[in-house]
Amino acid sequence: MREHSARVLSYACHRGATWAEAEDVVAEVFLVCWRRLDDVPASPVPWLLGVARKVLANHWRSRRRWEALQVRIGQEIEPCDDGWGSLVSANDSNPGVSDALSLLSDADREILILFAWDGLSYEEAAEVLGCTKTAIGLRLHRARSRYMKHFAKVRTHSAIEDPKDKNGRRDVP
Repeated sequence: MREHSARVLSYACHRGATWAEAEDVVAEVFLVCWRRLDDVPASPVPWLLGVARKVLANHWRSRRRWEALQVRIGQEIEPCDDGWGSLVSANDSNPGVSDALSLLSDADREILILFAWDGLSYEEAAEVLGCTKTAIGLRLHRARSRYMKHFAKVRTHSAIEDPKDKNGRRDVP
């Protein structure tokens, strides 16, 4: 099981957790794994990522409740990052990707990231999300379509902002 800890850590980091939070997620995931050792399948990665997904959801929910409590008692605190703010890795050279991702729903982002960054198969993603392989295919198709629409708008918007070519002439199609 130790060989899968880096995969769970990466999963948490790609979803906006800080390094310390991601380490806590890994610890909690493997605590659940230890407690439910009989439930762990022969291929444990999708099962571990499914547990990590639920641990992160609990983390974000707890953070929102804590911050709401702080507001109610009148203390000023910094606004909460919903977990998607640091989603795109630092080496991503195309800012349109993060802009388009930020326009998607949480469910669409999750399904795209499971395939693009976590490299899961349809079966593994279905296990992580707790649905059928057929449902994953449909959700992925719809998420990709919505992403491409948003990405096209983001790219078009950036092209409109700078319509001149390097010689100062307007680019007329």
